[in-house]
Formats: sequence, structure tokens, C-alpha cells
Amino acid sequence: MEMEKQENSAIVDVINWIKRNKNPFFGTIISVIVVALIITFVCVRIQMVRAAASDKLDTATKIIASGNLEQGLSLINDIIITYRNTPAAFRAIIIKASNLLFDKKYEEAEALLKFYIERAVPVSVRPIGYPLLISLYDDNNNVEQAITLSKDFLAKYPDNYLVPSVMENLARLYELAGKQDEAKEVYGELLTKYPQRLKADQTEQTEQAEQTEEKAN
Repeated sequence: MEMEKQENSAIVDVINWIKRNKNPFFGTIISVIVVALIITFVCVRIQMVRAAASDKLDTATKIIASGNLEQGLSLINDIIITYRNTPAAFRAIIIKASNLLFDKKYEEAEALLKFYIERAVPVSVRPIGYPLLISLYDDNNNVEQAITLSKDFLAKYPDNYLVPSVMENLARLYELAGKQDEAKEVYGELLTKYPQRLKADQTEQTEQAEQTEEKAN
């Protein structure tokens, strides 16, 4: 009973405080409401921007797939600039970097891929940039840099689904660099961790060899 009286007394005190400080109190409430509305507006706006960027990216990919590369890439550039830092913009960066790599414009492609690896959102998509950048260094005869980046990827993302592919390619890079011991070590690790992967590759190579032999005959 005494506890209940104390609680009722506290409630009365709060009500009286509100009455005495009506303007400041309601001013604070209004401020909180305004801030909440602003946050809600911003969140909705972000969702709308992301949706617009995704729709535009879908259009760009369809245009490229139809064979109009120039128009599609123009739209890709517009997405990167207009909707920067959205997931769609980073997907657009991958498309643009892939095209630059195909055209052997290594410097520009490298800058884009490094930016992607460091800044892409959501963070979970950042590993996607590594194979392209590794391929860039490999294609540009910079084997040592490709090896370093491959090891960096494997250290940062040991459980990523791209690990088997990166490891297999790393073994090949070691062979190109004349580092046979390192290549054997990676192949051994692949055999231990991903035996089915090597088995599938061997089957594919056998089938390709048989097809080549059939064509020759």
C-alpha cells in the first residue's frame, strides 16, 4: 500500500511538472515527432531511390543483352553517377569494369574494381570484385600482384563460395611464376577441402579432349 501511494505521488508530480512546463514539454514532443517524420521520409526516399536505380539497371542490362552495347553502357554510367552508393550503382560498376577489362583498359578498370572492393554495399558483395581484379592483373602479365591479391582474398574470405575457384587459379598463377612447390601445396589443399571440385574439372577436361579428338577425326 505504501509503495502504491509513492507511485501515485510520483505520477502526480510528473503531471504537475508537465502543467508547469507545458510549452517546453510540448516543444520537446513536437521536436521528437518532427525528427521521427524526417527519419521516416529519408528511409522511404532511400527505398524509392534504390528501387529506381534497380529498375534502370535492369533496363540497361536488357539493352546490352539485345546487342546495343553503347546505349547500355551509357545508361550504366548514368546509374553510377546518379545513384552512387546504392547497391544498383555498385552492380553497374562491375558491369562497366568487366567491359573495360575486355577492352584492355586496365588502369580505369583497376580503379573501379578497387573502389568496389573497398566501398560496395552491401558489404557481402565485395568479394565479387576480387576475381575480376585478379584476372586484370593476370591478363596484364602482373602475375605477382595477382598472386598477392588472391592470397589477400583467401585470408579475408575463407568461407566464401568463390574460394575453390580462386584457389585453383592461384595454383595456376604459382605455376606461371615458376613456384612449383607453392602450386603443389595449393593443389593439395584443394584436393583435401574440395575433392569434388577437382573431380568435376578432370571430367570436364576429359570431355573437352574427347570432343577435340572427334572433331580432328
